[in-house]
Amino acid sequence: MTLIKKPNELTQSKIKLKGLIYGQPGIGKTSLALSAPKPLLIDFDNGLRRVAKQYQTDSVQIESYQNLLDILNKENISNYETIVIDTLGKMIDRIGDWLAISNPKIKQSDGQLSMKGWGNIKGEFQKLLKILEGKNKSVIFIAHEKEEKTGDEIMKRPDVAGSSGKDIVKELDFMGYMSMKGGKRTIDLAPNEAYYAKNSLGLNSFLEYAPLSGINDFLSKNIFDAYEEKLKQDEGLRKVYDDLIKNIENSIAAIKDLEGLNNYYLGFYNKHEKLWSSYLVEASLLKSKVEELNCEFDKKAGEFKSKAVVEVVSE
Repeated sequence: MTLIKKPNELTQSKIKLKGLIYGQPGIGKTSLALSAPKPLLIDFDNGLRRVAKQYQTDSVQIESYQNLLDILNKENISNYETIVIDTLGKMIDRIGDWLAISNPKIKQSDGQLSMKGWGNIKGEFQKLLKILEGKNKSVIFIAHEKEEKTGDEIMKRPDVAGSSGKDIVKELDFMGYMSMKGGKRTIDLAPNEAYYAKNSLGLNSFLEYAPLSGINDFLSKNIFDAYEEKLKQDEGLRKVYDDLIKNIENSIAAIKDLEGLNNYYLGFYNKHEKLWSSYLVEASLLKSKVEELNCEFDKKAGEFKSKAVVEVVSE
């Protein structure tokens, strides 16, 4: 029994995502993050008190990074699907403090982390993500925004110390910049010249976040459910694509002469649906068949002809 599987044979488990929401203070980042499926707030920032009472969730007030590790390794968190960490910047600071307890040399004389220290933080962050993945949890990080100036250009990015912010982004499925536009709160997932963002999920990159009323489920619906639906649609398209490629391969393989080639070109080729890279596969197979039959396309006639016939006509 082979362990190799085709794309349409893969089984999909419950969607688990890694994301980051950042923006200016007071815009509603924590409330938005808590709209993810069944959240547990890991509160480094004492942010829950700023969330309206009806939208507050279970939380843990964190004093040190060890507190977080104890929660993940010793507490029963099976009822929660998403771990929300508020804020990412403060968690990174706590990781640095925690690492320095066992290895003081990672901090310089001025208290700042050394290059080795930042490397250790990156390693510890990746371990944290593996713990969360092992527990089958999604994770949403919250961060404040920070301006990064290069010449006359100003870019907004998550406020995370050192180079760890850029390393962390590589691990994320999405990163949204939350801001006010035209009096409305918006979340942008598409990067541009003004701010960092990320949308590896292929979802709608611009979302309007309306004032809360009723159930707080914005991320659940617009990110998690939307991505799950996209995967289902892609799965259906994958079957269509695989069937199309198989049909193209069999049809071109069955062509034995010039008449068959023209029948294929004037019939199936010009009428069937083109999906994803199917036209590239088909073009490559047709090119090989044309070479095999020693013919070429006559643009005036709109069909393939034997090279000998085309040369005689040309003369």
